[in-house]
Amino acid sequence: MRQRTFSATVAGFGPWLLGAAISFSAACGGAATTWETRDMPNDEAATTLAAAEQIRIDQPTVTARLPIARSGPAADHLRQALAAPAGRANIELTLDGITVAQPPGVLFNVYLSTTGPNPRREYVGTLSFFGVTHRSGHGSLPSRTFDVTEQLQALKGQSPQIPDLQVVFEATNGTAESTLALAGPLLNRQAGLRVGSVRLQVEGKP
Repeated sequence: MRQRTFSATVAGFGPWLLGAAISFSAACGGAATTWETRDMPNDEAATTLAAAEQIRIDQPTVTARLPIARSGPAADHLRQALAAPAGRANIELTLDGITVAQPPGVLFNVYLSTTGPNPRREYVGTLSFFGVTHRSGHGSLPSRTFDVTEQLQALKGQSPQIPDLQVVFEATNGTAESTLALAGPLLNRQAGLRVGSVRLQVEGKP
């Protein structure tokens, strides 16, 4: 039995934890995303398909390559998950080891994107930082997991192959009218915002 939990650990500060959070907005209709603890049988344990590590977010746009396996068990598992009936297996994007020392001054939209000169991308969620102050000190924030099955289906389209992928963090001021030109100058590049790892994984058995 494997239990999935989302928890925050603190290094060097205490009361801040009561107000600090990272939230993801759902991609559809602005609805709030809920995070649930789930018990999964051993045969439905998550399978990691691709990963990127130690992502430093100190620019208005930061990208990290997610190297997708083209053959072998991981590639087969991904193809099976995309072909499985809805709800049988979820493809998830998990952000772990998120740390920050000061208010970043902006939010960050998170996208899954193809690579190359004309990338296509799909919105995943938005990172926001509540309760972070200059007195907070350096601390670790909750891991976040988001179902990206539909986003991968859209990026794949009619192609038999999954395209090369990357995760994109893009600054936003949180309004519908936000652009990089508006949000970029607001970014506190000394905030120390980092993501320890980004994992693309299949949860469940296709």
